[in-house]
Amino acid sequence: MTYKNIVFDLDDTLYDHLLPFKNSIIQCFPELDISEIELIYKRFRYWSDIAFPKYTNKQISIEELRIFRCKQIISEFGSFSISDDLALSFQKTYEKELSSITLFPELKEILEYCSAKRIPIGIITNGPVKHQLKKLSQLDVLKYFDKEKIIISKATGFQKPQIEIFDLASKNFNFLPNQTLYIGDNFENDIEGSLNAGWKSIWFNHRKRKLPIDTKIHEVQTAKDLKELVYRLL
Repeated sequence: MTYKNIVFDLDDTLYDHLLPFKNSIIQCFPELDISEIELIYKRFRYWSDIAFPKYTNKQISIEELRIFRCKQIISEFGSFSISDDLALSFQKTYEKELSSITLFPELKEILEYCSAKRIPIGIITNGPVKHQLKKLSQLDVLKYFDKEKIIISKATGFQKPQIEIFDLASKNFNFLPNQTLYIGDNFENDIEGSLNAGWKSIWFNHRKRKLPIDTKIHEVQTAKDLKELVYRLL
């Protein structure tokens, strides 16, 4: 089957989210064992996902979310404790590192291909609006996307993996779910979320995580394989 539209996740799908995180950990918490950075990063994202619904529902502030996730990884991987100020200092370093992110080369090729072929594309990403837009600007990808086809969760009241955010995208983008591919790195948020909404999906599993459930899905582990699969499916 060929598909008519593609919607992308942002973090760790369009670019390597681990690299700015790793650089920030080295600068702020040199006591942590950097050989465990993949696991530290995975847990950082886990605690972000745990706290994010509370932020979306205005139960906590964005600063409280950032303090919480930072303190959680320090409690798991460090033999020391940190203050709220130090957690926010890490966030500042992390944001500085995010200002130098670049697209995966193959993802740039996919975006160029879609632009040349006039294939409609969009983005659904969890996060604060200004923070996510800054990343998109840094990646220089806003030229590929109509602003009406970018959904940032904080602006909607929903977040992945909720079906409502995918339904909202289908309506706003004018994309039929069974004709649309969603590409993301997070199995629960991106793959289960889109499948539950009736979309098709590609799991960009470049962190080589274990498939959590026994199901048939499109899965690739390199950006090169992702590009080749997208070209075949369009």
